[in-house]
Amino acid sequence: MLSKLLSRFRFLIPPLIIIFGAVVMIALSKSRKRPQREKIEFSGALVETIDAELSNKGVVIKGNGSVQPRYEVTLIPQVGGRVDWVHPRLATGNAFSKDDTLLSIEALDYELVVQQAEAAVAQAEYQSEVASANAGIAAREWELMERTRENLLGNSSGSSSENTNTVNSPNPLVLHEPQLRQAEAALLSAKARLEQAKLNLNRTVLTAPFNCRVRSQTVAPGKIVGPSTPLASLYATDIVEIEVGISMGDLAWMQIPGAKAEVILNTGENEYQWSGIVDRSAGVVDQIGRLAKVVVQVKKPFARNNSGKPELSIGSFVTVLIEGRVLEDIVALPRATIRENSTVWVVSDSNTLQIRDVIVKRLTPDEALLSSGINPNDEVIITSLSGAANGMKLRMIHEDEK
Repeated sequence: MLSKLLSRFRFLIPPLIIIFGAVVMIALSKSRKRPQREKIEFSGALVETIDAELSNKGVVIKGNGSVQPRYEVTLIPQVGGRVDWVHPRLATGNAFSKDDTLLSIEALDYELVVQQAEAAVAQAEYQSEVASANAGIAAREWELMERTRENLLGNSSGSSSENTNTVNSPNPLVLHEPQLRQAEAALLSAKARLEQAKLNLNRTVLTAPFNCRVRSQTVAPGKIVGPSTPLASLYATDIVEIEVGISMGDLAWMQIPGAKAEVILNTGENEYQWSGIVDRSAGVVDQIGRLAKVVVQVKKPFARNNSGKPELSIGSFVTVLIEGRVLEDIVALPRATIRENSTVWVVSDSNTLQIRDVIVKRLTPDEALLSSGINPNDEVIITSLSGAANGMKLRMIHEDEK
């Protein structure tokens, strides 16, 4: 009976369920309390600040360059011959001290030339002595003849005082003067040839012109060389130079010569420093980057110590920091704090933004040096803000509190 009743009124069940749910929802919505509105006050834009400090600031000029030797020469003999000895360490990378013997050329031919020149000098000395003796004899004979003539004239009754006082000058050939000068000139020439022969003999030994290292060498024992044959390339090790490119405006900030410099080599894992000095200006401007060139010298670049510091090798690309003039009573700020039209954002006493006009004495990629516009202990804003304006409310977080 019940099943028949339900089957008869089953189409009424869905509408009843919908009506019941609607009644429940209406009852719940009427019983819900309305949320109270809260007034949120804007506390200000959150900005990061740093303290402005007044100090004396030394200008640092940054540049880059490659390490080059101060001196570099090609070892070329001045005489020719067969190389009979080469230093065992005459190879790329090895070092030598000044006047170390690097190689020698067979000297027998030049020793024989020296002996011949010595014999020629001895012969010339003999000829000079003979000519000098003949000149002395001729002078004494002429003097004797003059005295005899004067005595004869003095005893002659027909002689006059004028004839008595007459003195005849001898011909230079009579006194052997040309012969003596010729012998002396021949002696000087023979001595010069001897000195030249000794010089050529000394040139068969080639030595290091300064403290150096070998860049390359092409010589071996037994090689026949001439006065124009390159044998090795040497570079000095006492001093290296770095040609640093800097902007034209930076030249006025440094002392040339004499400015101190720090040379930094970055190996990828560590950084190493060497002290240097600005030696001179190159006097040229790079046509590509329009950069001026100054030359920095570093002494003893190849000295090693127990700290593991490497050598400042030729060709290394380095960063150079050059000390410039000292600016007094300057505020140094990060470059990012300089806004449009040379302005700086400062936090006022009422925690609002204040835009200040400043005078920038020097501007670098990392730093700005200000001569006026900022007071000591001012809170300078380093955060970028959109729509910044005077009087904008701020919340501060100091850089040290990040």
